[in-house]
Amino acid sequence: MKSLCLYFQIHHPFNFQTFRFFDIGGSKSYYDDSRIEREIREAATNFYLPTNDFLLKLIHQSKGKLKISFSISGTSLDQFLIYEPKVINSFRQLAETGNVEFLGSTSSHSIASLAESNNEFKLQIRQNQERMEYYFGQKPQIFANSDLMYTNQIAKVAVEVGYETIITNGTKKILQWRSPNYVYSCENPKKINILFRNEVISNQFSFLFNNPNTPKATNPINQFLSALHSIHPDEPILNIYINYNTLGGFGLLDKQRLFRTFVSKIIKDHSLVFCLPSELTEHFGSVAEIGTENPNCWVENFHSSYYPGNELQQEALKQLFKLEKWKLYTNNLNLQIDWQYLQTSDHFHLMDENHPDYLNGSNSGIYKSKYDAFINYMNILEDFRQRLIADRSVKRDKKTAHHPTDSHKIMRKYEF
Repeated sequence: MKSLCLYFQIHHPFNFQTFRFFDIGGSKSYYDDSRIEREIREAATNFYLPTNDFLLKLIHQSKGKLKISFSISGTSLDQFLIYEPKVINSFRQLAETGNVEFLGSTSSHSIASLAESNNEFKLQIRQNQERMEYYFGQKPQIFANSDLMYTNQIAKVAVEVGYETIITNGTKKILQWRSPNYVYSCENPKKINILFRNEVISNQFSFLFNNPNTPKATNPINQFLSALHSIHPDEPILNIYINYNTLGGFGLLDKQRLFRTFVSKIIKDHSLVFCLPSELTEHFGSVAEIGTENPNCWVENFHSSYYPGNELQQEALKQLFKLEKWKLYTNNLNLQIDWQYLQTSDHFHLMDENHPDYLNGSNSGIYKSKYDAFINYMNILEDFRQRLIADRSVKRDKKTAHHPTDSHKIMRKYEF
């Protein structure tokens, strides 16, 4: 019997507004608040609330046979808390069924794993673990890095923070001739298990629900099930990882009908069973060691060799992480939050000419080209750098005025 794992990704970045050179030092907000609020409220109404309610009922109707998992970014949690807290409550209801598992990630869908130092990466992983446990009563067992990014070094850090399993994209780049439908382990350290997203099946599953009005005569569900059955019976697991919004939005009722039919057929099929990610590593051991020093990832609409990126992206990352040591000396909450939001991977995706906004001629973004995205980001980064310097100067003044002979205590006080 093949174990079928459904993973749904939920992510919303804090989008930047236009930030010109002359805005630097002018106390202007970095974020397009009206757009952020509009998009998260629309998502809550059209995607998350109706789909969560539908899945909750379906789990009960299936008598616990339907099992699903979620990877929710920290920036999404922040936006839910600010604008739509009832979304978090709806996910909590799903968690209480015992049939839903939440994966761990970073606290801001961060690219911190690309930094030379691991300190920020470890900090964000721990912060995300704490939040998942606080909101949903679960300590995450599976680590899903931002964009499913993976290297041997990332796996090593995940082990140090306490994870025993990590999931990434099952590309030919890393798997070569191997199948994604097994549990593997990292070359170094050997302690961590690796689960792979099945690219082909995940893309087919996503296409199925993005086209819910396909004529019934074509039997799209049966065609998809045939694809599942075509996988060699000795391959024990199947990881389907897609964006959660695929199940909501336009054609919601048709999508729910399709998903209900899909679940019903899987439950009746004696060769397939729904499974939680943590159950995979309990039931199946690693069949081989595997790994890579070059980043492997899954970024929808981008190639799997996306990182470390083009020259613009690499320069932006370089300048960003130059500020990491400076950030350690501030206890200013606004600076700490901005620091993490600056690391969100979406800002760097927009510095690529293959971004969907450019390919589709979309006007939904504020950038006309990757160069506009880069310039806007660097203007914001310079403003942030100046705020860090100003904040550090204030602390130096306080130290001199109040504790002229006890500087080590002052620095310890302001460590983050």
